[in-house]
Amino acid sequence: MMHKDTDQLLRSMSSVHPISDGIPSQQRPLTYRWFPSWRFMTSIMLCFCFGCVHLMNSNMGMAIVCMVNSSATYDNETYPENAAPLLDWSSDEQGYIFSAFNAGLLVMLFTGGMADKFNAKYMILVSVAIASLANFTLPWMAPISVYWAIFSRFLVGFADALLQPAMNSLITRWFPTSERSYALGLATGGRQIGTLIIIPAAGALCSQTEIFGGWPSIFYLSGFIGVLFIFSYIFLGADKPSKQSCISDNELKFITISNQSEDVGKKRTERKVPWKNILKSGAVWASVISLVCHEFPLMTLIMFLPSYLHDVHHYHSTENGILSALPTVSLWFAKIGSSYLNTWLQKNTTWKKDTICKVLNSIGSIGLGVFLLAATFLDNEHAWMAVLFLCLSMASAGLHTPGCQLALVSVAPAYSGAVTGFTFFFVAVSGIIHPIITKMIVKDRTAAEWNLVFYISTVIAIFPIIIFNVWGSTEVQWWAKSKASMQQEPNNKKMSKSSKASSSPSIDSIDMA
Repeated sequence: MMHKDTDQLLRSMSSVHPISDGIPSQQRPLTYRWFPSWRFMTSIMLCFCFGCVHLMNSNMGMAIVCMVNSSATYDNETYPENAAPLLDWSSDEQGYIFSAFNAGLLVMLFTGGMADKFNAKYMILVSVAIASLANFTLPWMAPISVYWAIFSRFLVGFADALLQPAMNSLITRWFPTSERSYALGLATGGRQIGTLIIIPAAGALCSQTEIFGGWPSIFYLSGFIGVLFIFSYIFLGADKPSKQSCISDNELKFITISNQSEDVGKKRTERKVPWKNILKSGAVWASVISLVCHEFPLMTLIMFLPSYLHDVHHYHSTENGILSALPTVSLWFAKIGSSYLNTWLQKNTTWKKDTICKVLNSIGSIGLGVFLLAATFLDNEHAWMAVLFLCLSMASAGLHTPGCQLALVSVAPAYSGAVTGFTFFFVAVSGIIHPIITKMIVKDRTAAEWNLVFYISTVIAIFPIIIFNVWGSTEVQWWAKSKASMQQEPNNKKMSKSSKASSSPSIDSIDMA
């Protein structure tokens, strides 16, 4: 009878995190295999999700080359009859289209709190559905007016504004603290995978006219991939472990007991976001500043790398496309590797989680800045070394995932959606400012102008070494803990001192039939 009561307790949880009442306190870490498990499946599905949304964002960069009418494209005599129409968009209008995505991201300031109150699974599904709809409608609405294209890009940004907080909020419910770094690396690595898939695919679709007349097929393919994710996630996804009917009892107990100290004791719909404490928290602001300083130089590499390689090192388009993808590959491998390293260090060393996070973040900041700076000292004769340094710089940026990004889901797990939305609002602002500053500097496309852009990015990149190491933290803040867990902490310390010789409950000792 007691076993059934415990099973009912775990599966009927209504708070964001599993409640701890009636569950014995743990004196030693629990373990449950990573593969196969529903935690692993959840991280893979989140990776798929990020890949879908990011390829629906990245596709415009390649598509606009064959969408816009220019002298470099076909003339009236050779332009195929079955090809999609070319659009007369000015350079300013094209700038508005790209900026619209970041304008949509600004909404994250408001969607962040929603992720902690509403079902994160449904937010993720709505996010991908909006982005897919925007991509399906863009090909036949864009020829009518450029404003439809701008609005479509805004919707993709809005979709991302729903996705990021929902994903972070879901991760705090599905993964113990020791696994969140690796889960973040796998999930957000979908962004790089999406980019690597859509760039060559868009290039191939752009050069043909048999499928939907050429460039429209890029957006139809992107929307179709989003629909595939929606149908798969409806059946495989769950807001939290207790809602996943296929999860094993042992894995459910492992997640529940591991996260019991993060219980807030209220249903999500009844909880108020402690905005005053968030705004006064040094740990939150350290993560905000560090993440903005991390994203700013990263935007330089992601948005302007092809232009830099063309202007400074004079690579041709084919070489440029291949070489521009190498730093993205480096970022993906570094993100996965460093996230796993964080998890391994927590389990196999005596280092504190906070120390590991700060060390990895510092290495990432130093590498990002130093290799960016090193690239400015190379001329055309050493162009291959410039590409190597940019790959190393991007790889260094991957160490921020188990660094300041991990802190976002650690300082306030129960309010991770709100904290994420608050943080990425400033990231979106910097995403709007960055292209403006770069265009103001790079007017004649000279090496000196690009070097100045890299100098600014270098200074910004190393700034978190001070900010995050002094004020950053991965510890749960006092205002994010429940009263029950705060009262339980002193008791746990007393119990741990007085029961060194006693045995601690394991997963098997809380048997659930």
